Amino acid sequence: MTRVVEIDEREITITPFFKLIEVENVPKSEVSGFPVMEMKEVVEVRFAGQKNYAPIFPTDAFWKREGNQVLTYAERWPEQYRQFKEGSPQEAMGTPLEMLRQFGITPEQLSLCRALKIYSIEALNRLEGLAVKALGMNANRLKEAARDFLAQRGDASSALSEIEALRAEIAALRAERSTIVPVQEPSPAEVDTIVKAADDAFADLSDTQIKDELEKLMGARPKGNPSRATLVSMLETAMAA
Repeated sequence: MTRVVEIDEREITITPFFKLIEVENVPKSEVSGFPVMEMKEVVEVRFAGQKNYAPIFPTDAFWKREGNQVLTYAERWPEQYRQFKEGSPQEAMGTPLEMLRQFGITPEQLSLCRALKIYSIEALNRLEGLAVKALGMNANRLKEAARDFLAQRGDASSALSEIEALRAEIAALRAERSTIVPVQEPSPAEVDTIVKAADDAFADLSDTQIKDELEKLMGARPKGNPSRATLVSMLETAMAA
């Protein structure tokens, strides 16, 4: 039986990525008269839905105090730090985003999530405020799919065989490293390209062709003159129904 790991929902929208960076040892540089560079272990803290904010801390820096014990950032995320020290790929917590494909989510929309540092269904479900707005016109569709998946997984009336099949599928995706945190985040220009692709998964169709497809699926053409974004959203919903 596949073991289901308990997820700390308080941390699910925060993803650490441990790495080595080269920094100058200023005191040694002053003594030597030339720059003395050293490798330093740090953690880049990525927040779901934040395109331009990812603070970096030394792994041995103070995170918080528990009683008389000082905890470091390495101790905050021991599993990911262990993966880093072992040279293994660092994995994000939560369920692979690929599980949303069955709810009509496109590859472009999944790429959008990753570009915005959203690496799991649970993280997507927990997004709030400005982080949700970062998803643009895809926000409602993606949030709805995340809610539907989690509701289905948590449905106590689901047959045991269905639950086991779901767990097996998640385990297979994890085995394929679907939850690996990318080493290099996309540049702002790359993010813009990904956003445009996700916003219009039907870029090869004209507005008239989208209306034709809607008529085939729904039995009637859209009334009035809806915007391109509305037409795309309507078609995605109709195709997922």
